[in-house]
Amino acid sequence: MAHSVGIKDVARAAGVSVGTVSNVINRPDTVATETRARVLSAIDRLGYVRSESARQLRAGRSRIMGLLVLDMGNPFFVDVARGAERAAREAGLGVMVCNSAQNPGEEAEYLSLFAEQRVRGVLLTPADATGRNIEGFRRHNIPFVLVDRVAEGTTECSVSVDDVAGGALAVRHLVDAGHRSIAYVSGPPGLN
Repeated sequence: MAHSVGIKDVARAAGVSVGTVSNVINRPDTVATETRARVLSAIDRLGYVRSESARQLRAGRSRIMGLLVLDMGNPFFVDVARGAERAAREAGLGVMVCNSAQNPGEEAEYLSLFAEQRVRGVLLTPADATGRNIEGFRRHNIPFVLVDRVAEGTTECSVSVDDVAGGALAVRHLVDAGHRSIAYVSGPPGLN
């Protein structure tokens, strides 16, 4: 098995301290131009990639946010994922997208994975109607926002669509356009 290149290897190859390599990676403006070039050359030559898990351990949190949706086959959630990814990237974060497939057991496993990875925060469309999964996740003190659900209490944040107002706007548009025969086709009765 090939040896993984570490920060000590880069420091040795560049003839600098581990702290200098760390500064080149995290605060490059604090390192002299010539030294920085030597370290960057060693990083490139050795193929060094910093360990995100080690960085997370020191920082106590990651640069990843979690997104847990009910059904990745649903175009609505594809759009939510795209928007979340765009906003996360602007904040210097990545998104880990998971699909619970409307299964409370899978949802619990993904929430546990998010806690293990110390994600920065979670966007969540809950599959567990009892709320037990969210209550279990809450103890990790990782912020979360319910997506496409209305928060029941005052301790949770949520983002959702006002379907009643949307329906009224759609009907008003059709009536204003002169339509008089309007049909309404609904989805499954249990779908919010």
